[in-house]
Amino acid sequence: MNASRIRVLAPEVAKRIAAGEVIDRPAAALRELLDNAIDSGAGSVVVELEGGGIDSLRVVDDGSGMGKDDLALSVLPHATSKIRELDDLLSLSTLGFRGEALSSMAAVAGLEIVSATDDDEAWRLVSEPGRPATVTPSRGSRGTAVTLRDLFASFPARRQFMKRPAAEAGACRAVFVDKAMAFPDVAFRLSSGGRPLLSLRPSSLAERVIAAQAPDQAPELFRELVASGDGFSARIVAGLPSVYRTDRRHIQVFVNGRRVQEYGLSQAIEYAYRGALPGGAWPFAYAFVEVDPRLADFNIHPAKKEVRLRNLDEIRSGLIRAIRDYLGTQSRLASPFMPPPSLSGRPPAVEASSAEGLFSSAAFVPEARERPYPADRSSWSSIADAAAKARETPRRAAGDVTPVGGRDDGLENGFRYIGRALGVFLAFERGDELVLLDQHAAHERYLYNEMMAGRAVSQELLVPVVYEPESEAEDRYIAAATETLAQAGYRLSKEGGAWLLEAAPAMLPEAMTGSVFALLRSRPDPAELLRETVAQSACKAAVKDGDELDETGAIALIEAALSMPEPRCPHGRPIWYRLSRDDLFRAVRRLV
Repeated sequence: MNASRIRVLAPEVAKRIAAGEVIDRPAAALRELLDNAIDSGAGSVVVELEGGGIDSLRVVDDGSGMGKDDLALSVLPHATSKIRELDDLLSLSTLGFRGEALSSMAAVAGLEIVSATDDDEAWRLVSEPGRPATVTPSRGSRGTAVTLRDLFASFPARRQFMKRPAAEAGACRAVFVDKAMAFPDVAFRLSSGGRPLLSLRPSSLAERVIAAQAPDQAPELFRELVASGDGFSARIVAGLPSVYRTDRRHIQVFVNGRRVQEYGLSQAIEYAYRGALPGGAWPFAYAFVEVDPRLADFNIHPAKKEVRLRNLDEIRSGLIRAIRDYLGTQSRLASPFMPPPSLSGRPPAVEASSAEGLFSSAAFVPEARERPYPADRSSWSSIADAAAKARETPRRAAGDVTPVGGRDDGLENGFRYIGRALGVFLAFERGDELVLLDQHAAHERYLYNEMMAGRAVSQELLVPVVYEPESEAEDRYIAAATETLAQAGYRLSKEGGAWLLEAAPAMLPEAMTGSVFALLRSRPDPAELLRETVAQSACKAAVKDGDELDETGAIALIEAALSMPEPRCPHGRPIWYRLSRDDLFRAVRRLV
């Protein structure tokens, strides 16, 4: 008879294996100890590391503390003050709740806890792996000090996977910062090897996030936003588009005080910033969401790094709305060219010469939907026509300056056109600023606004563009997209197994009409299809770098740009760069 291959492990072996699942490195131990400190009502938390936390990890708080009996129970498996029965998991509002942390630490490291519910009424617990804990009287102020020594010293199989002390210290710092950001009303201090690393005083949420993650950035570049809805509330520390990053590291989500990996909420933040940032750029945005505990389940990950949310869609919508409202407001405030509101509440048009009749911003608002440009083409060059006429128009003499409004000293709402620079920019002077306008980005935004406002003219193609989908899934996607595409001026019909593009926006060059199929092949999110289609069309129709606008077209484009509520192209690039008189004087070291 074969000997049994299945054996029941000795309790001490099983305990150490289980402990390794909860406490796999110093940072995991620190996370659990910080949770306990915050749950105790601490107003101050101090963390001290030695050897990256492998040699020694100490967490001191001034919370409620524990008495003798609670201290003795705290290191037993599944001992917790947070829950008493299974249904309590549905209404937990605390950070820690499993009752495994201290027991696991006692199984794999030397553990000392000094705790007191009142000053000078402390008790001291000492535990070593494989030995029973002892509790003796001690001295200390109200609160708890936990010291963990020689992590995994008696568990070589786990110890060998520890990283260098510097790397472990870095992981501990990341855990420390995550917890500190979520609780700005608590003071946090971190040191390693006796050297202070980070000290954070109680502050507002925005101040805490900036101090912890962007101490070199100006506070005025960030705002604290609020959102709320059914079963949740949220605060968001959001940076202006100018504080963009080249990675997603500063898009972070916290739910009920825990940093979580919640793709749906991170994606919502990215989506909210779309159109405000150029390609390859990511925002600085930290969302702190408080959810009704009955709608959130953290009991799906050993380290509580993931959460299941029953009201995910409502939270996503709230975050998107709050961020987009903020970005829209900031775009308007960021533009120095927006004229002050009139008594009627409408911004007056940028002034133009009544004698010469140069384009005013009002001329860019068509009287009829089918006319995207000023009606009097015999007198004025439209922006779209300007590039085509450029080679027929004599270039301006160097230094020739056209004052708009008939004055040379710069009008309140006017400007002085200087000329073209570097084949890309239109240069003009407004007040005490020199402005370089990116002609492509500005024209692209103008065309985008026109199309999104429903003023795009759809034009029949003499020869339809034929496209055959590569799969049934792509065919179904195009079929579902036809109504959205029609809003952008594209008309498609099905003939056999192919799709025919029969009409396209009139502003689009004929050679580029079929480019819409390249966009459809990438299958954008249906909610974003209209915006992406219009953005692509506007980009392809806009004047390009190197196209020379005549004076009338250049002035018209500048005036259109001055009236735009959002001075960025649809892909997020700013449409101009400004230099003040003081900036220029400093650049050449001239005294003002």
